[in-house]
Amino acid sequence: MNVAAGNRTWRRLASISWVGIAVCQVAVAVTSRNIGKSAWWLGPESNPRFPLVWAVPFLITVAAFVATQRPRKYTIVVHLVCVALLAAVATVDVANSPGVAALQYVVAGIALLVSFVSLAARP
Repeated sequence: MNVAAGNRTWRRLASISWVGIAVCQVAVAVTSRNIGKSAWWLGPESNPRFPLVWAVPFLITVAAFVATQRPRKYTIVVHLVCVALLAAVATVDVANSPGVAALQYVVAGIALLVSFVSLAARP
C-alpha cells in the first residue's frame, strides 16, 4: 500500500470518527432532555433556545469534519480548537447539570483522541 492510499484510509477513519462524535452529541442532547437537565445549548424543554444555539456543538464538529476532508498543515490546529470549544461548551453545564457536563467532557476527550489519529492523515 502506498503512502497516499494509507493517508486516505486514515482520513476516512478520522471522518467516520467525527461523524460518530456528532452522533454522541445527539445522544447527549436526548439524554439530557430525558433526565430533565437539558444542556445549556438546548435550554429547558418549556422554553427551548433558538435553533442556531442548538447547533453550536454540531457546528464545531462539522468544522472539524470539514478540516479532515481537506487535510492541510493547519488541520490539527483546527481539530484542537474544536476540541477546546467542545470542552468550553461542556464547562458551561458544570454548575447546573454536572452529569451532562461529564458526558460532554467525555465527547471532547474522544474528539481529542480523534485529533491525534488525524495526524496520520496529514500531508
